[in-house]
Amino acid sequence: MKEQHWYKSHVRAIEREECISLLRTQKVGRIAFTDDSGPDTIPVNFALDGEDVLIATTGYSAMARAATGARVAFEVDEIDPFTESGWSVVIRGHAHRESPFAPMDNPPYPWAEGNRGYVIRIKPDAVTGRRLVPA
Repeated sequence: MKEQHWYKSHVRAIEREECISLLRTQKVGRIAFTDDSGPDTIPVNFALDGEDVLIATTGYSAMARAATGARVAFEVDEIDPFTESGWSVVIRGHAHRESPFAPMDNPPYPWAEGNRGYVIRIKPDAVTGRRLVPA
């Protein structure tokens, strides 16, 4: 059976300021990094400190080992399958370990159990976004 579509959506770029505002509306995103096995993407909950993304994890996680000191990407989106519309924001930047003694206005609160005191800070070099707008 052929699936019917209501209409095609238009792709529009989202300005940096709106991208950051959209990130503030969400609690879960995906970090992309490369380790010895190749590219990987992991869903994580996060917090924002200005435009920086903060992710709490364990110091022995694959993400901590591969992302710390490396260039990474971080993506958040919201999709409406009914109208075939939504948005996506991607941050590209350098990830480093945040000092456990550094004061944070909005520290990340990990959803997963266990000691997740290793905080990764992603400082964005590029913030881009796309919006699918119903026709």
